[in-house]
Amino acid sequence: METRKVQRTGKSTFIVSLPKLWAVKNDIQPGSLIYITQSDNGALVLSPDRSERELATRLEIGDKVGDPLIRDIIGCYVSGYRTIEVTGAHMTADQKRDIHQIVQKLIGPEILEETVNKVLIQDLIDPEELQSERALRRIKTVVRSMIQDALTAMVTNDREMAADVVQRDDDVDRLYLLVSRQFTEILRSGSLKEESIDPITAFNYTRAATNLERMADHASRIADMILQCDCTLPAEVAEGMGRISPQLLSLIEDSISSLLLLNSGKANEVIELSRQLRREMILMVSSASSSGEHEDALLRMVASSIERILDYIKNIGELAINLSQTGPRPEAK
Repeated sequence: METRKVQRTGKSTFIVSLPKLWAVKNDIQPGSLIYITQSDNGALVLSPDRSERELATRLEIGDKVGDPLIRDIIGCYVSGYRTIEVTGAHMTADQKRDIHQIVQKLIGPEILEETVNKVLIQDLIDPEELQSERALRRIKTVVRSMIQDALTAMVTNDREMAADVVQRDDDVDRLYLLVSRQFTEILRSGSLKEESIDPITAFNYTRAATNLERMADHASRIADMILQCDCTLPAEVAEGMGRISPQLLSLIEDSISSLLLLNSGKANEVIELSRQLRREMILMVSSASSSGEHEDALLRMVASSIERILDYIKNIGELAINLSQTGPRPEAK
């Protein structure tokens, strides 16, 4: 750790010299712009001016197509690049289709230029307008509705509702990638002016978004199974799911609330109630009468997914407890 003595110039200005190695490494010249951000603990974070050149990348795709190509573009997006120049000797129709599809699923990027061997993707969202807390709340809302509708569709054998649940999984993926991208942006710049969120909080929000995204995957899995088996569950199982569903949705709501409000008491309550609900569900499944091979398979799969969802809820509760120890408790909104 280096130290610097504070000096005074004029009547009211304090100055501190910059470490030479840092200044040289970041190409700091007389007149360069430095961004200064104050953390909650009073520490100052200095960030050099980031030019558009530094936030641009060139992606040579060769003969990549499908998931490998899509993953590369998502990687550039989450890494925070504002401009992505995708190039290839001669792009095929399948490659162009994959590029267009993934850009449509991301929040911010648009295709500004396209030729036979290049696609230029530009992110049109101002990083300072990103709101991780707002995105996290939105993910939670979509996930709750997906789980509610998936369980309702299972009880009522509503195939149209199940198909809608599967489609909504893309909305959660888009928001999850946005939160992940903002975490990278916060690490790069120290924090964002609009919400002054610190890196530790951003990290925990990103982990919470990961758990919510996995809940959405299980809701989609339940819905997809409904579309495949086309079966009706017995009345006793439908009644049991009618009791479990609102409790599960309430736990999702409370887990995110405990994280955003740093309420460790509520988080501990969420963890304990998750365990109780898990026991209740296991008892319901074990006591359910057999009604057919497809129905039993559906019930076992749904029970497994609900168990995993409860695990993710407990994970978020633990994040809330951990984060509550790192900073002051925010005011309720």
